[in-house]
Amino acid sequence: MHKYRMLIGIAKGLDFSKRAASGKQIKSLLVGGTRQTNILQTATAAAAAATEAYGFSTHQLIPAKSELFPSPLPFRLRLAAWLLAVLCSSAFYIGPTLLLLPFILYSFYPKVAATLFCINIVLVTHPVAPWHGFRKWFQLFYHLFDFHHNLTPKVRDIAIRENHLGIVAMHPHAIIPLHAFLYAGFCDEFIPELYGMGTTTDGALLLPVLRHILQFLSVGSAHKQSILYAMQNLDKNLFILPGGVAEIFLSHRRRNSSGSGGGSSSGSCDKQQHQQRHVQIIKARRYGLMKLALETGAILYPVYVFGATDIFDQLTPIVEAKKNGGNDTTINAANILESISRRIKGGLTLYWGKYFLPIPHTPRLTMVMGDPIYPVVVKVQDVQPPPLQPQNHDNDDILTNKKRTCPRIENPTPEQVEELMSRYVNALERLFEQYKVQAGYRNDVLEIL
Repeated sequence: MHKYRMLIGIAKGLDFSKRAASGKQIKSLLVGGTRQTNILQTATAAAAAATEAYGFSTHQLIPAKSELFPSPLPFRLRLAAWLLAVLCSSAFYIGPTLLLLPFILYSFYPKVAATLFCINIVLVTHPVAPWHGFRKWFQLFYHLFDFHHNLTPKVRDIAIRENHLGIVAMHPHAIIPLHAFLYAGFCDEFIPELYGMGTTTDGALLLPVLRHILQFLSVGSAHKQSILYAMQNLDKNLFILPGGVAEIFLSHRRRNSSGSGGGSSSGSCDKQQHQQRHVQIIKARRYGLMKLALETGAILYPVYVFGATDIFDQLTPIVEAKKNGGNDTTINAANILESISRRIKGGLTLYWGKYFLPIPHTPRLTMVMGDPIYPVVVKVQDVQPPPLQPQNHDNDDILTNKKRTCPRIENPTPEQVEELMSRYVNALERLFEQYKVQAGYRNDVLEIL
């Protein structure tokens, strides 16, 4: 208690006016009895989005190393890595094909069609439980994509100590989010305390093979009520790709990305192409996500993956463009697919990788995570001392040692949602700028819709 009062006294004695001159304001927070520090960027200063205080490497990116698989991989494991990547990539084609095949074959082979139809019913309706061992195999992607990150072991130490409910929000979605599968293996190994549940569209959960892969990784429905129940009642963290379907059609593979990755600088061709300006577009203004964070009291972890959009090509939608002062709108197959996707709330596109097959290109993937964003900033004078011991409940349905949360706001106001959105978008912009040179995208700029 004495230590707690001493921290309060120090926090109250901070002279914020001196720090304002340098462009940063520091607010000492005590959330759930733990001292936190938020650095709020002003318009005149570009503060780091990821700091060493939260366990992030700011000077150099860290190559991922698996404790389960040797490095370099022997031939059999390299083959397994490629087969797993092709399976995950092809699943978005295999599922729809299996559902349509009985109707195509019915006129020619009715018995075969009936058998396939029954098999599909089982594949679509049979319950699938999370499979912990399955996610470990995605550590093979470390070598396939020359995976780098900015997390040090201190991140896990903080996660264990804080035990805070969290939302990991990753951008971009890309065409096929193989980087999200990779994250499952990485999170399970490096910071399992942050592993929770993922979300996807209901359509994806009805596709044979794909639904099995997703649910093995603890991916469920994106319905808000399902998410609220999992976070508030089951105490699960959330992993989400906020860009969703809209971000799929904003993804475009750069032509120099095949094989070497965005971080490669060898060769005159690569050097010339890296000097070209490229705009990376994401859709991050998701007010529903901000409202969810306020309602659950979960902290937000902004994450950006460099190279994620360079894995596959797709039919590129032609957006409305102004030419000579007028509007020139061109409709092609991709625009039609995008329109249908928005209506069915599921990604429907034609994509391909190497040899025009669902074999992924292998750019270098660099995942960077920013400091956690607290949805509610608690004033020092409003903080109460934490309980001396965790509260235990006799009811087995109520979890003991539940994760800490910020004060929950049942009905956030538009102003509260907008304020959190502003901080989230600002953090993504600063995170991109902080690491783009190290990731090999020096001349790229980030556009947030």
